[in-house]
Amino acid sequence: MAITGSSIDSRTTPQRNTSGLWGGPFVMGLLLSLLGVVALGAVVATSVASVIFFGSMLVVAGIFEIIHAFRVRKTGPFLMFLLGGILSIVVGAMVLARPGAGLMAMTLLLAGYFFASGLFRGITSLVDRYAGWGWDFAYGLVSVVLGIIISAQMPTSSLWALGIVVGVEILVRGISIMAGALTLRGAMRQVAHS
Repeated sequence: MAITGSSIDSRTTPQRNTSGLWGGPFVMGLLLSLLGVVALGAVVATSVASVIFFGSMLVVAGIFEIIHAFRVRKTGPFLMFLLGGILSIVVGAMVLARPGAGLMAMTLLLAGYFFASGLFRGITSLVDRYAGWGWDFAYGLVSVVLGIIISAQMPTSSLWALGIVVGVEILVRGISIMAGALTLRGAMRQVAHS
């Protein structure tokens, strides 16, 4: 009886140890995916929260940059870090003071990015005609159309565009983490059976 019990313990202990390697990332990916779904369900709140987060991060980064400027004042580019920190704090404070204007500015930047990157990718794929160029051309076309749609629907698109992009990013990141965790689990099972 003691031999059977010890053999069961020796089998379950490695499984518990290895499940921690893939289980934690899987749960984190699942939670991120759920957060992405919630973000997509409330795109206006996600857009506003993203702008407030961005403004806050600019202020924090500016403070750290000013601190760094005083740390390197005798050995490094003091004025560059100091002015860069002040600029970050000012822009971050402006975004926090007027989140609506910050949201419109970020939406315009997003629309410009989609349009420019799509145009670049589409033209490059047409000119080079490398293997799989059709997929890149389609991606570029969709990106250009998305940039035009967002620009044409300003200012109302500022309420949904950023929220959708952030929600999709969180959802896709969660799914990729879960997929990586499951791949790790499969590889660990193969190693255990061989």
